[in-house]
Amino acid sequence: MSKVEFNVMNIKRCLCPQCPVQAKSVCVEGKWRLMQEIAWASETGIYFEADRVPGMYCSTGKAMCKDTNPKKMCICEKCPVWKENNLKNGEPMLYFCQKGESR
Repeated sequence: MSKVEFNVMNIKRCLCPQCPVQAKSVCVEGKWRLMQEIAWASETGIYFEADRVPGMYCSTGKAMCKDTNPKKMCICEKCPVWKENNLKNGEPMLYFCQKGESR
């Protein structure tokens, strides 16, 4: 297992924005909307900074948004980034938005 790379390809495949933990977060919704408006056209990832991306917590660490709901079931195990990086053998295994990046 290696550190999950924070790049455009992984961001686009990340399931965090679809996760029930974030589903009702106004903060996450705002970040996601802004990211889509500004950045999807950029393949270079120039606008993809960790504080703007509502996801990739396995790479970047805990969510900056404080209105997520960790009582909901996360979907990390369904994520292609989680599978390809063998995160089931890392620490933490799930809920990176609350527990921090994978090690």
